[in-house]
Amino acid sequence: MVDRHSAPGIPVPTRSGPTGTRLDGIPLSRQETVGAAVWQALLDAADKAVLVQDGRGQVRVVSRRAAELFPDLRPGVELAGVAGFTGSEQGEVDTTCQGVPWRWTPTRLDADHVAWHGDPAEPEEPWCEKCAQARFLANSSRLLGSSLRRDQTLRSIVQLAVPTLGDCCAVVLPAKRGRVEWWRYTRGGDTEHGRMGQHALRSVTALAEAFSGSATKPMPGHPVAGARLDWLLAGGSAAPDNVVVVPLRHEGLDAGALVLANNDSRDEQFEIVRDYASRAAAALSSAHSYSEQARATEALESSLLPTPLPEVPGVVWSACYRPAQSTIRVGGDFYDVYPESDGRVLFLLGDVCGNGVEAATLAGRIRHTVEALRLVETEPTKLLHLLNKAILTSADNRFATLVVGVLERLESGSLRVRLASGGHPSPVVLRASGAVEEITVPGTLVGVLPDPHFGEASVTLSAGDVCMLYSDGVTEARGGNDGREQFGAHRLNEAVGSGVGMPAGDLTRHVEHRLDDWLAGRDHDDVALLALQAV
Repeated sequence: MVDRHSAPGIPVPTRSGPTGTRLDGIPLSRQETVGAAVWQALLDAADKAVLVQDGRGQVRVVSRRAAELFPDLRPGVELAGVAGFTGSEQGEVDTTCQGVPWRWTPTRLDADHVAWHGDPAEPEEPWCEKCAQARFLANSSRLLGSSLRRDQTLRSIVQLAVPTLGDCCAVVLPAKRGRVEWWRYTRGGDTEHGRMGQHALRSVTALAEAFSGSATKPMPGHPVAGARLDWLLAGGSAAPDNVVVVPLRHEGLDAGALVLANNDSRDEQFEIVRDYASRAAAALSSAHSYSEQARATEALESSLLPTPLPEVPGVVWSACYRPAQSTIRVGGDFYDVYPESDGRVLFLLGDVCGNGVEAATLAGRIRHTVEALRLVETEPTKLLHLLNKAILTSADNRFATLVVGVLERLESGSLRVRLASGGHPSPVVLRASGAVEEITVPGTLVGVLPDPHFGEASVTLSAGDVCMLYSDGVTEARGGNDGREQFGAHRLNEAVGSGVGMPAGDLTRHVEHRLDDWLAGRDHDDVALLALQAV
C-alpha cells in the first residue's frame, strides 16, 4: 500500500499511467511523498552531519549526527552564532567540535531553503587526548583571529569554549562608571550580553582575584550561596558542580576573567584552559586595539570632512565630495561655506597637491586656517595672501590651488559673486537660458612663492543661474575607450549645459553621473564640486 501521508502543502498525485510512472512521465519515486518521520529517519541514517536552514536564517531540520556533534543545532533556533556560523556565509564554513575541524558545504534546495552538509575537515585519526587538545587550540586561534570586531571576538570566545571546555562560558570585563560587562554562552542556549555592578565579582569565589590581576593561573571556584548568578547561569539553571576562573591578561588588556562552569569535574583540563584563555586574551587585546584605532581614525576623519552646507536666503547650495582612496573618507580636495553676519557669504573650494592622508592633513589645516583668518579678513584676494604666508611658514612642502569667493545680494535681487583664484581651474556659470560661461581668474599656486599674484573676477547671477566650482580631479579624470583620455573642460561644460533647468542638487549629481560613465569604474583623483544657484 502506498503511504499517502505527506508534508503540509505538498499534494500527493493520485492518477497512474503505465506501471512505475505517472501520466506525465515523471518517475513514481519523484511524485510520492512520505511523512516527516520517514525523512528524519533517512537523514539520521546518513554518515554526514546535515542541517537545513530556511530563508529567515532558522534551523528547520537537523540530522542525528549533527545534533550529536553540535547540541545547539536544533529546529527553531537561529543558525547565526551557533557552531561557528555567522549568518552571512556564501560558501563553505569551518567550525570545530571536540578539537576536530569540520567543514560545512551549502546546497540550495529551493528559493527558501539551504542544506548544510558537514564532514571532518581532516582525516579521522585514532583518538589522542593531547592531539585533540592541540587541534582544538589551533582551530580556536584561527577562529578567534578571524575578526577584529570586539563584539564578534567576545562571542567567539564564549562559543568556542562550549562544550569542549565547559557547559557554560562567561567573560567578565571592566565597563564604564565602575560597572563590569559580561558575555555568556550556555550549551543549548544563546549568546547573551549585559552589564552589572562590581558586587557581582563576589558571587563566585576567586573571580575578584582573577579579575583584578592578582592571580596568574586558572583557579577553582564555586558560587557563593545567595549571590546573584544571572550573569553566569541561564534562568532556572541549577548551580554547576564545577567552576574554573581564569585571568584574561595580555598587552593592552588590564583586567578581565574567563569563567567556565561544568556539571562534572574537569581538573585535568587546567592546562588547556590556561592556553585557551591566553589565546582568547590575545585576540581580545588585538580587537580592543583595533577598535580604539578605528574610533580615533573615525574621529580624525570626521574632523576633516566638509561641514554641512548652510541655508542662505536666496541661494541654493550643493556639493559633491569623493576621495581618490576608497579606504578612507577624506582626501586633498576640500570646500567650505561661511555665512557672515553682514549678509555676505564667504565660500571656497581647493585642492592640495596629492591625495590620501597626507594631503587630507594639509587640507584640514588650510580649512582651519581660513576659518580663523576670515574673522579678520573676508576680501578674497587678501585672504589668499594671508593663507599663502601661513602655508609657507609650515613645515609641509605641499602646495594647494584654491578659489575663494564672496557673494552678496544686490537690490535687484540678483547675486554678485567676486572670485579670487590661486592657480585653480576656472569656475563655470550655467545661465538659466542654457548658456555656459567660464569665469577666467588667473593666479599662482598657493604656498609656493613668497610674493604671489592672485587674480580676481566678478559675475552676477540672476534667478536660475548656477555657478559651479570644481577640482582638477573632474577635468583630469581619465577614461574613454582606452582609459587614457582626460574628461577635459569641454566635456565638463557640455555636462553642465545639458543640466539646464535643474536645481543645484540635481545638477551636481548629473555632472557626477557623467563623470562616472566616463571613468567606467577606473581609479580617479580626489573629486569635489561646489555649486551655488540664485533663486
